[in-house]
Amino acid sequence: MIMNGFEYGTKRAIEEIVCGFVTSVIVNVFINSGLLSPSYVLLFGVINVIGLITLIFAMPYWGITYLLGWLFGVIIMLQSGLIGILEVVIYLGIPLVVLILRVKSWFEGE
Repeated sequence: MIMNGFEYGTKRAIEEIVCGFVTSVIVNVFINSGLLSPSYVLLFGVINVIGLITLIFAMPYWGITYLLGWLFGVIIMLQSGLIGILEVVIYLGIPLVVLILRVKSWFEGE
């Protein structure tokens, strides 16, 4: 299934943010209960950064409507309080830059 429309971008943004939130809660529960060493927090942090970098590199290949859907989904998650300032900068800022560059090149005829 090719996911290139507005609704798929919205769905993916919401899914990724909710999954990240749930993962963080689960890791914190394991750490607080003593089932997981706090030293693993760094490992989960590194894994999250790698996933975020991969996501950022994929954004230029997303279609315009998919990108708009992603931005809409992130705004929904922002209003629900599931993401913080750093995530807002990354999840909104980078797609906006990609979208602006794409629209600019579209108007320039490239």
